[in-house]
Amino acid sequence: MLSLAYKAIKKRLNDAIPEVSGRIHWYNSLLADDQAEPVFQTPTLFIEFGETSLYELKGYPNKLQGGRLSFSIHCIEQFNYDDDAVLNVLSIADKVYRALHKRDFRVSELPEFSSLQGTDKDWLLLSTIIRTAVSADHRHINLTDSIVRFSCEVVDTLSKY
Repeated sequence: MLSLAYKAIKKRLNDAIPEVSGRIHWYNSLLADDQAEPVFQTPTLFIEFGETSLYELKGYPNKLQGGRLSFSIHCIEQFNYDDDAVLNVLSIADKVYRALHKRDFRVSELPEFSSLQGTDKDWLLLSTIIRTAVSADHRHINLTDSIVRFSCEVVDTLSKY
């Protein structure tokens, strides 16, 4: 389930924000060592998933599961002690909001499932993504980290394909 959700969010962000296209990654505590130089180009986005509570979906064949998916997008820029880096990362955070907020994502939007478009197998993968919070992580010496948090319903469609 998370693999398709990750691909869907990454695709939407790559398509909507050209300045970070190709630089969207899975968050894996890459920002923990402030003494090290970043091993990624900036600006970049990291997708971090929270715990997802799952439940059985009623009325669906094959006992599909769904859940409430929470995720964060870390908008990262190299910080050079002037406002340009901060303003750039805040601008990208606004673009993340516009790309995802109040949007759905169907399975057919992923290239490997494009043949399902318009069929009864084109399941809703992510339903009504809602921005739930924004924050900044000030613990980094050389990076600005603006975080946009989202929540949505997710359907585990992998069991169907």
